[in-house]
Amino acid sequence: MLNFIWGSTVSEAMEGKESRRDQILKTATRIFCEKTYHGTTLQEIANAVGMLKGSLYYYITSKEKLLANIILDALQTLNEDLLRVENADLTPVERLRQIVREHVKFNAKYREVGTLFLTERNTISSLDEMDKMMQIFERRDKLIARTLREAIEAGVYRPVDIRITSLAIVGLCNSVLFWYRPSGRLCDDEISNTFFELLHQGLSAAS
Repeated sequence: MLNFIWGSTVSEAMEGKESRRDQILKTATRIFCEKTYHGTTLQEIANAVGMLKGSLYYYITSKEKLLANIILDALQTLNEDLLRVENADLTPVERLRQIVREHVKFNAKYREVGTLFLTERNTISSLDEMDKMMQIFERRDKLIARTLREAIEAGVYRPVDIRITSLAIVGLCNSVLFWYRPSGRLCDDEISNTFFELLHQGLSAAS
């Protein structure tokens, strides 16, 4: 019984720590976007989450690491979603549709995080977290390239420069960061369907 109580207490403490960390990351994301990363102090973040600045260091080691963890945590969700697409039994065309859908969905949900990455990439370029981010991007890029290659080999898509086309696909999906609004005319699913149809029609061997 004592072991059970002790285990539950530890578990609850871990969950409390994790939720507090999530709260810090969410709050920091909002303030970074409102005041810019360089215009924000850790004291302001500590005040916003209702803790002393010294207590903040229990969850983070520096402002740079805080920014890196905000971005990496979000990118892990994109990585997991794309892994599911990669492992699914899909035709190349359907796989491309799902890649576009997951990428647009990610950028719609994490607009603030995506903007922080684009504007503050150099700030975290030397951190270990950046290497992990680049591994996620490289895996995504390889998945897109393989999908295009398979569609071309199957005669579904016409021969194109795979690298340039891959960059165009990513750029199209990333454009959502600059103009998408949750209250806008189209939801992320409708946007991703439109993007896919544009790409599919443009790449189709029959067009």
